[in-house]
Amino acid sequence: MNSPNLTPPGLTPFFDGHNDALLRLFKRDGADAPRAFIDGEGKGQLDLPMAVQGGFAGGLFAIFVPSPKSASSPKTAPAEEATPALDTAAGALVPPPLDLATAQAAVSSMASILIRIEREANGRVRICRTADDIRHCMAAGVLAAVLHIEGAEAIDPEFQTLDVLHQAGLRSLGPVWSRPNAFGHGVPFRCPSSPDTGPGLTDLGKELIRACNRLKILIDLSHLNERVSGTSPSGATRPLSPRIPTPTP
Repeated sequence: MNSPNLTPPGLTPFFDGHNDALLRLFKRDGADAPRAFIDGEGKGQLDLPMAVQGGFAGGLFAIFVPSPKSASSPKTAPAEEATPALDTAAGALVPPPLDLATAQAAVSSMASILIRIEREANGRVRICRTADDIRHCMAAGVLAAVLHIEGAEAIDPEFQTLDVLHQAGLRSLGPVWSRPNAFGHGVPFRCPSSPDTGPGLTDLGKELIRACNRLKILIDLSHLNERVSGTSPSGATRPLSPRIPTPTP
């Protein structure tokens, strides 16, 4: 269906490099998550009405699987038993790796939220798979959503999940968040700290880069440690994205 230009007069539309709207919708309680985005909640967070109001023409909609929290409260649990999350102190522990099933369940749920938003938005939101899709949406005033994954824990060693996610619209992928996984080692949230925190990409991580090259999936270098960020990952033949993380909730 034809969509009206949603950008208010006088505003310059912009395309944003990262937002965490899908994570917020995944974690929220209450009403249907896609409708919360489409109808808006008036809380100053990214949703369709706020996007229109601010000239947000589109961006990378990130899927991120949080590290599990300790069953004990951080205020009462012994330090050695608490699950590390975002401890920035020098020497802080790195969050543990996620298991494949947990990551796949969360990633599928968040991808489904974006797919349902596109389906229920009556032409006002589109999942973009090419640069031409983005240009068309920005010209037509349709919100251009590009599916991005921050941390590849949901990708299996055979890359079957990667094929499925690519078909669903995945066009940007960060191999790691600030924790280790099968593909590489992320820089932990420590201050002060050196970015030289261990090996870079694993052999499987290098295979992931090559698989993304074949599928034309952009590689996001955020969170990768010094062994990778200083040079192009082995096998990279397509553009890399040295994104400066500026998450929008």
